[in-house]
Amino acid sequence: MAGNTQTQDQVVSAARFVVDFPGSPVGRMAFSELGGINSKVASQEYIYNDATGNTVHTKQFGKTEPPTISLKRAVDQAGTNAILLWHAKARGGDPTARVPGTLSVYDAGKNLQAMYYLTNAWLSEVVISSMKAGASDVAMIECKITCEEISGTRS
Repeated sequence: MAGNTQTQDQVVSAARFVVDFPGSPVGRMAFSELGGINSKVASQEYIYNDATGNTVHTKQFGKTEPPTISLKRAVDQAGTNAILLWHAKARGGDPTARVPGTLSVYDAGKNLQAMYYLTNAWLSEVVISSMKAGASDVAMIECKITCEEISGTRS
C-alpha cells in the first residue's frame, strides 16, 4: 500500500513457557512446548423471509467454547504429581480448582515475549505419552488448561 507507514511488530520467538497459578498445586511451572491456544465462537445460520417475501440468509453468533491452552513437558516426579493433583481437584468438582493465572512466553535469552492472563483456569485434561520399556525417549505429559477468559499483552 502506498503511503502506509505502519510497520510490523517484532514476531514472537519462543523457547520456554511458564505458567503461574498461585492457588493451584502446580504453582509456577515451566513447559517446553505450547501446542496452541484455542477459542471458538460457532456461526449459526438464520434464514427468514422479509416483508417482501424474499428469503434472507444471515450468520449469527452461535455456541461459544471456552479458551483452552495445550502445554507439554517432560514427566518428572514432583511436576507430574502436582499436575495430577490439580486435575483430580477439577475432576472432583472442587471449586478451588478454578484459579486465576498467567502463561508467560520467553525467548532463548530469557526475555519475556508475551504474557497471557487466564481467568478461572482449571486443568481439564492430562495425557501422558506412551512409553516403551528399554527405549531412550523422554516421556511427556500434555496438559490442557481451560479458562473462562484469556487476555494478552505484549512485553
